Amino acid sequence: MRAFLLDGYGAVADHVKLADVTDPIPRFNEVAIEIHAASLNPIDFKIVRGDLKRVSKYLMPRTFGFDASGIVLSAGMSATRFKPGDAVYARASRESIGTFAEKIALAEDFVALKPTGVSHAEAASLPLVGLTTLQGFGKVGARAGQRILIHAGAGGIGTFAVQYAKHLGLDVTTTTSAKNADFVRSLGADRVIAYDRESYLEQGGGYDIVYDTLGGAFTVDAFKVVKRGGAVISLSGPPDRDFARREGVGLLVRLAVWLMSRKVYAAAEAAGAGYCWFFTEPSGEQLREIAGLVEAGAVKPVIDCEFAFEELPAALAYLEKGRARGKVVLKVK
Repeated sequence: MRAFLLDGYGAVADHVKLADVTDPIPRFNEVAIEIHAASLNPIDFKIVRGDLKRVSKYLMPRTFGFDASGIVLSAGMSATRFKPGDAVYARASRESIGTFAEKIALAEDFVALKPTGVSHAEAASLPLVGLTTLQGFGKVGARAGQRILIHAGAGGIGTFAVQYAKHLGLDVTTTTSAKNADFVRSLGADRVIAYDRESYLEQGGGYDIVYDTLGGAFTVDAFKVVKRGGAVISLSGPPDRDFARREGVGLLVRLAVWLMSRKVYAAAEAAGAGYCWFFTEPSGEQLREIAGLVEAGAVKPVIDCEFAFEELPAALAYLEKGRARGKVVLKVK
């Protein structure tokens, strides 16, 4: 089969190569999937650049990519949930990444039946953004009636998060460009702050939850608008102080994490608010929940554009510009 291999850290053009590799053979608890579509996420180009190598370093060369939708080809001896011909979608774990390929073998616990009524491209756009949002909201106990600020509401994570927050009954404020304001309102946003016309820091605060999808200064500044007792969920900020225990990392990494997060924790302490940072985990059970939301019309996939399989480097470059409205998808088959 054909697959894109990462052979080192650095520029996409230098280290992402299309190659012929051996077809995967499912182990006892795995299913082999013929991939019809895969979607891109910011973590993909961050892995290529080496941004995460302190906390998740890979042996090279290796396949990469997290999200996929396709057809089950075969199953291992103890994998009983799916049969050949089933249309499924999945999110790989950090250890099993490899969806930028024509086939993959994944633990059946990472897989769910594809939502009915959507294409493989639409299904592939959902796993990482959906699981990240469900798990993040769950960690801070998001519930109806709370106020949430979601940054970058027109992005891949944002388009799902706005819809899901509204489904839960939260009051949703989001930031986006002025040209995307009507679009995010159509997804359910109650209030839109156009960042190219006004500063969200000057539009009031008191949010129960801030969903920080941007990192950098936005992570620290989130504590200026979250209310006392509230929480900041960050996808791009520094790891939280519990990261070292969860991951079992060494002393040098623990020290690096402490140094990276000291400003965030100082801001959190001053604001009297919590800070939540985590790696998204694969979950077939939660993918089944997401499929139910899609089939009920509570959430709809949002795709900015599709690239041919061979165009992965161009797709990564496009995503890295940060202007995609919704998800960028790779058409594999």
